[in-house]
Amino acid sequence: MYLRNGWYYADFYGRDGRRLRRALKTQDAEIARRRERELAKKIMTLNPDGKEMIFYSDFKEWFCGYLDKNKSGGTKQIHLLSLKYLEEFKKPIYLRDITPELLLDFKLFLFQKSLSNKGRPGPSGRNRNLRAIKTMMRVAEKLGKIGIKQNWEVVEPDKNEMEYRTEWHTVKELEEIAKALKDTGDLFTAFLLGWEEGLRKGEMAFLYKTDYNPINHTISISKKPEWCPKTKKSERTIPLRPDSEQAIVQSIRRSPANSRYIINIPGDRHKNVYLSCLYIRTVKLRLPHLHSFLHKLRHTFGSLLVQSGVHLKVVADLMGHSSVSMTEKYVHLGQSEFVEAVQKMPKLNLY
Repeated sequence: MYLRNGWYYADFYGRDGRRLRRALKTQDAEIARRRERELAKKIMTLNPDGKEMIFYSDFKEWFCGYLDKNKSGGTKQIHLLSLKYLEEFKKPIYLRDITPELLLDFKLFLFQKSLSNKGRPGPSGRNRNLRAIKTMMRVAEKLGKIGIKQNWEVVEPDKNEMEYRTEWHTVKELEEIAKALKDTGDLFTAFLLGWEEGLRKGEMAFLYKTDYNPINHTISISKKPEWCPKTKKSERTIPLRPDSEQAIVQSIRRSPANSRYIINIPGDRHKNVYLSCLYIRTVKLRLPHLHSFLHKLRHTFGSLLVQSGVHLKVVADLMGHSSVSMTEKYVHLGQSEFVEAVQKMPKLNLY
């Protein structure tokens, strides 16, 4: 729909690619929207396929149900936040209105938003928002909801994203945090599950008592009735280190008899901020000089494994990554590793 000389016009594209414009014969925006919807339904009855005429609001409602059934709570929250930003930028009327060209402008909008909002969302967050919208549109293409497949790869992520994803703790920092959180009960268990086992926040929150195997000394990440892992590869069995196993046993002893979970900190465990806000506040209060968050512990887990010489494929399987390329983005090497690598070069007899 567009405005011309004070009057509203409907703007459609047919299956053959032709542009169809119709006068809505009104200067009132609300009346124009109502007439446009009526006209769209009429055209859809003439065009049974009607894939080009799917309303964005209708598909969004269906997509939210799809996320509930197939994705974790944290992933759904990322998608909903991304759609909120998109609607703040320009709310689409039809699903076909979301194009690679629109996302390029949306990317610029996110960058400008970060300048006016104390750097939020940062590069990682902006790329996550773009990926969420592209994922939704690929699902729509797969279901045949839009006509022609678009080249979404033209919407490239920020080049400096990796600079903001290189946060990980040194062993000395981990020792400081461990001493500071020793008396915090389940929060200390979450800390150990983060850096010793590489668990995500949702995996910690929805870890059942039955997921712990005291015979094999392992924990299993699997789909639950109220929660599902981030990807299929996230369903895995992880060997426990002694400190983590001891903390899990203590958490199980402390937990209420009617609770199925290992970690029982008050709050809504379905929310993305469950555990993380309490962890950040506690560490900040007791160690003001340290910047730590739960996912940084997971980064540390992967980084320390790589620095110890563990193969990337093994690290990827332990972290539940769908591919080794994802592991490469999460792990980071220190200066000592670079020095050691250079020293392995053969020496030449120059004299």
